[in-house]
Amino acid sequence: MEGFHHVIPVTVRSRDIDAWGHVNNAVYFTYLEMARLDYIMRVILETKTRQLDGIGMILAEVACQFKKPIYFGQPVEVGTRVASIGTSSCKLEHRVEAEGQLAALGRGVIVLYDYQANQSIPIPELYRLRIRTFEGKTL
Repeated sequence: MEGFHHVIPVTVRSRDIDAWGHVNNAVYFTYLEMARLDYIMRVILETKTRQLDGIGMILAEVACQFKKPIYFGQPVEVGTRVASIGTSSCKLEHRVEAEGQLAALGRGVIVLYDYQANQSIPIPELYRLRIRTFEGKTL
């Protein structure tokens, strides 16, 4: 998927399909979530386990533009990339493809959050470095 270094496959499940025979629009958000969490775990945190010490990344915003229906049995891939990094947040972009064709474009904002202090916190330089290295560009 051009322009996306992080791409995950998604299996369309029978429960994803609505009465009109295609993937329900709400399910696209689940696909974005799967890709977002995989990106966070593999690229930013570089771990397969939950981060400790009461620090986490929360979703502050998510949106999706539906371009083409997805049907049961179609191979689906979701690409994720960081578009920009702020003080305590990252803007993400997603591309959903079914059989290599654009099905949806998504975007989201994740915020680094301290659950003990109940507030957002600055993104550490280590996380910024991991993202820039993975994306291959200055953000």
